[in-house]
Amino acid sequence: MNFLAHLHLADGDPGDMAGGVAADFVRNPDLPSLTPDVLRGVMLHRLIDGFTDRHPLTLRSISRVSREFGWFGGILIDIYYDHILAREWTRYSTETLPSFAARSYRVLEDHLVGLPEDASDFMRRFVDEDRLNRYATLDGIEDTLARVSKVIAHRIPHRAMWLPDAMPLLISRDADLATDFHGFYPELMAFATEHKTNRPK
Repeated sequence: MNFLAHLHLADGDPGDMAGGVAADFVRNPDLPSLTPDVLRGVMLHRLIDGFTDRHPLTLRSISRVSREFGWFGGILIDIYYDHILAREWTRYSTETLPSFAARSYRVLEDHLVGLPEDASDFMRRFVDEDRLNRYATLDGIEDTLARVSKVIAHRIPHRAMWLPDAMPLLISRDADLATDFHGFYPELMAFATEHKTNRPK
């Protein structure tokens, strides 16, 4: 899942929310330096990713794009699932998306200190660029895919691909991807809630 879903699933615990966004930039050697609440959020993020990566509906969505985009299929679906969540937000929340985004941004800003530099720099840009509300638009998703493409090209040049080229395919398969998502996401919500309820305080 991408950042909107991680924040939504972590909602109610500021450390979970901050850790949910920071997790992609935190390496195992960084873990001892995190505050306990943010560390808990990083661990929740990893559990959510594991559940997502194994789920048959997520795998079905990936199969809808992987013939054309191979290894990048999982990345495309993570990001496009956030688009589906954002545009149909009222199915999963009684709070408006702009209100949730503003509240999430305040949490992230409160947790910038003490994070690895990559994580804090990303979170600062994430807030400044209002990424959560932009996920609701196709332009915002295309821009996100462009940004991810640049990061991949920098970090693993042999894997470089211009992911915005996938937009026509994603749009053409939108109905099927939305069906997959709406079958999958309530199960993920239940998984995250159960984990948060049962973990040690």
